Amino acid sequence: MPPARPQAEIQDLFSRYVGSRLAGPLPEDTRLRIKQRLTAAFVRAGVWEKLEKRIPASPWTHPGDPFTFDYGYTPLAIERKPNGHIKFVHALSLKRDTELAKVLVYTMDHVRRKEPAHLTAVVEGLAGPEDEPALFSQRILEEGRIALQPLAGVDDYAQSVCHELLM
Repeated sequence: MPPARPQAEIQDLFSRYVGSRLAGPLPEDTRLRIKQRLTAAFVRAGVWEKLEKRIPASPWTHPGDPFTFDYGYTPLAIERKPNGHIKFVHALSLKRDTELAKVLVYTMDHVRRKEPAHLTAVVEGLAGPEDEPALFSQRILEEGRIALQPLAGVDDYAQSVCHELLM
């Protein structure tokens, strides 16, 4: 009997019971990955510390509402400009988060009943004509007057937030 090779045995056990990691990068179209890239853009723009995080929706909707917006801020009020009201930012995947799109529209409707507010949904990219689930989510958000910001422009978007907060 050959001598035991602990590393080989451990690798064999790991492969049998846990499996191996799939090769390649993690998918970019998940809410978590989109939020990570959004957060990194806010850090690079120097506004991370100025943002509110995990803002409960319950003050605008109903007591006990568990929904929270990812981020929010209130731009400086400048005369004759439509600002000085709260702006929310939330990450979602158009392809994967159709129910979340519906929740955002419902929630923003309740927020806007109580005060002027704006929401930007940061998404993996705008829907193509062949992607029905993404088109459906995009349509829901657009009908709910929610702005869409594709990840490709997230650094410019973060800079615009910086500009609004530092004017």
